[in-house]
Amino acid sequence: MTAVLGIALFLASADAAHPSWMVGTWGRQNKGEQHVDCGSDHDTTYHRDGRYTFLDTSGTWRIEGDRLIETMTDPGGSEIPANVGKSSIIQFKRISRDVLEVTGEYPGRLIKCPGH
Repeated sequence: MTAVLGIALFLASADAAHPSWMVGTWGRQNKGEQHVDCGSDHDTTYHRDGRYTFLDTSGTWRIEGDRLIETMTDPGGSEIPANVGKSSIIQFKRISRDVLEVTGEYPGRLIKCPGH
């Protein structure tokens, strides 16, 4: 019984950290711009299993409250290998099903790309 409860708690925490609404491909809209980078190589794809891909880099992601936390695991050829294992934190406010208002150092929006 204890093992079943432990598994249920683990699965519940995994869903909270990787909500289905975040799974898919998201484009960036910088503050003051009308254009969204959907369909470009600057999209970030968040996978259900907690992985993300951006350009030729990849890593893990999770949601903690109003923060999206990305941790690089593979720098590809475009990032500095020293960044592996470092986390970036994106503070956001979810303003609709497919739009996150990003605050902090790089304000703007993340917008879920159509069909993703």
